[in-house]
Amino acid sequence: MLITLRLKNFAVVEEAEVGFGPGLTVLTGETGAGKSILIDALGLLVGGRAEPDVIRSGADEAVIEGLFERSEVLASRLNQLGLPDDGPEVSVRRAFGRQGRGRVHVNGALVTVGVLQRLMKAQIDIAGQHEHMALLDAGQHLGLVDRFGELLDAEVTTAYRSAWERLRDANARLQGLGGDESQVAGRIDFLTFQLEEIERVAPKPGEDLLLEVERKRLASSEKLRHGAGSAEELIATRDGSATELLGRAFQLVGEAEKLDPSLCAVREALWRTRAELEEASHSLSRYLSGLDSDPKRLEEVDDRLDAIRRLCRKHGATLDGVLNKRTALTAELDELVHRAERRAEVEVERVKAEAEATAAASQLTAARTSAAGKLTSTVMEGLERLAMGRARFEVQFEAAPLSGAGADAAQFFFSANPGEAVRPLAKVASGGEASRVMLAMKAALAGSDACVCSVFDEADAGIGGAVADVVGRLIKDISGHRQVLCITHLPQVAAHADAHLRIEKGEVKGRTRSVVQALEAGDDRTRELARMLSGVEITREALGAAEALLRSALRHVKPKRNRKKQVEVQRRSA
Repeated sequence: MLITLRLKNFAVVEEAEVGFGPGLTVLTGETGAGKSILIDALGLLVGGRAEPDVIRSGADEAVIEGLFERSEVLASRLNQLGLPDDGPEVSVRRAFGRQGRGRVHVNGALVTVGVLQRLMKAQIDIAGQHEHMALLDAGQHLGLVDRFGELLDAEVTTAYRSAWERLRDANARLQGLGGDESQVAGRIDFLTFQLEEIERVAPKPGEDLLLEVERKRLASSEKLRHGAGSAEELIATRDGSATELLGRAFQLVGEAEKLDPSLCAVREALWRTRAELEEASHSLSRYLSGLDSDPKRLEEVDDRLDAIRRLCRKHGATLDGVLNKRTALTAELDELVHRAERRAEVEVERVKAEAEATAAASQLTAARTSAAGKLTSTVMEGLERLAMGRARFEVQFEAAPLSGAGADAAQFFFSANPGEAVRPLAKVASGGEASRVMLAMKAALAGSDACVCSVFDEADAGIGGAVADVVGRLIKDISGHRQVLCITHLPQVAAHADAHLRIEKGEVKGRTRSVVQALEAGDDRTRELARMLSGVEITREALGAAEALLRSALRHVKPKRNRKKQVEVQRRSA
C-alpha cells in the first residue's frame, strides 16, 4: 500500500506531500488542475521512464519520494536484491536533473532504475482512460486469462516451461547438426586443417613459459658462470674467504666462551651460519658443474618458441587459449564426422521432449480453459452490474504451435446486443462498451495477483448517467481487495470514496502552482460533489443532490474483505 507521496519541483507542483490510506481514495478537480501529475509521479516511482521536462520551470532538479507499506513480497525482493530492509515501511526516492542524470534510492541505498523495476514489479497497476484500447489487443488476452487463473507461476505452468526448454534445446542441437552437405564437408576440411596445424606443433600446457626460462639461462650461460664462480670463490675457495673468516671467528668465540658461558648463543649462531655457507658453496659448485654452454640447444629452444608464438598469433590467443580451441575444434569435428549418429540420438531426445511438452501444454490448456470459464462468468457479472446484462462475453481458444507460452491462442469475443453472434472484442465494442468491459475485467482480476494498489486515471471516461453510480460501486468493491486511487470527473464515483483529495491550480507571484487539499467528510466533500454536479456556481439543488449521493454510497458500503487470499497470492508471487 502507498502511504505517502511527496513531490518537489515536479511539473506545476512546487512542493506537496500527500498521505494515502487503505480503501478508495479519489482525486478530483478542474480539467488541467494537475490531477494526473500525481499518477505520473507514481509511475516514475515504480520505474517508469522520466523526461527532463518533468522538472518545474526555474528549478534544477525534481524530486519524487514515496513511502510504501512493507509487504511480504517487498520484503522478499529486498532480500533477493541485497537492499536494506529497515522495518515496516519501504522508501523510494527519485531525483531528476536537467542534464538528464537521475538518482534512485531505496531505503537510502543507491540503485539503478532496473533494480527499482524489479523491486516494484506488478505492485501498482495503473489504468489510464485509454487502457481499454490495450484490452482490444488480442495478444494480451492469454496473459489476462493466466493472471485471473493464477497460472503465471503455477505448477502446471512451471512444468510446461521446463518441458519447452528441453524441446528448444533439442531443436537447437538438431539445427546445429543439419545444413547443406557441401557446407558440412567444407567445415570438416577447415576444422581438420586447423587441428593438423596445431598438432604439428603439439604444444603442451605452460610449455612457452618453461622455454622462456630455459632460453634465458642458455643465452646467459657465460654471465651465469662468471657470477656463480666469483660467488663460490668469495664464499669458500680463495684465501680470506667468508668460510675461512667465519671459521676463525667461531674458534675465537669458542675460546672466549670457556671464560664467559654467556657467549654460547653467539657461538651456536656462528656455527649455523658456517654450515649454511658451506651448503651454499656446495650448491654453487653443483650448479657450475651442470652449467654448460649449448648453442645447439639454444637454437632448438628459439625455434620451438617461434613456432608456438606463430600459432598463438594466428589464433589470436595465449597458449592456453590455443589449447582450449583445440579441444573445441576436436569436439565440433567429432560432431560433424559422426553427425548422422548424433542426429539420430538427438532426434530421439527431441521426440521425447516434444511428447513431454505436448502433454504439459495439454494440461496447461485444460487449466486455462477452466480459468477462462470462471473469468467469463465473473466479467459477465460485472457487465450486468454496469447495465449491460444482455451483453455476452466469451474467451475463445485456438490451437497454436508450441511456444514459450504453451499451445494456445486466446481472444476475447463480445456482443452488446441480444440475438447477435459474438465477434472479436476489438471489432464490435464501442469506446464506452470497451471501457465497461475493462472495468469488469479489472474487478475480476482484483484478487488474483500480488498488486497492492490499483490506479484509475479517468478510466471511467465515456460513462455517465445511472451507470456512473454502478461504476463507483464496482471500483469501491475493488478497493476491498487492494488500495485504489481514482481520478474521476464523476460525482457518482467520487461519492464512494473513503478519502477525497481535491487538486487546485492557482497563481502565486506570477507562477502557476497546483495544490493538493484533503477534504474532510461533511461540508467539504459535499461542496466538491456539488461543484462536480453543477459547475462553477454551487446551487442548493446541487448541494442536495450531493448529500443524496453520499447517503446512497453509505448504504452500499460492504464490510472489508478478508485479506488472507491476497496475502497468499503475494507470497506465491515473491
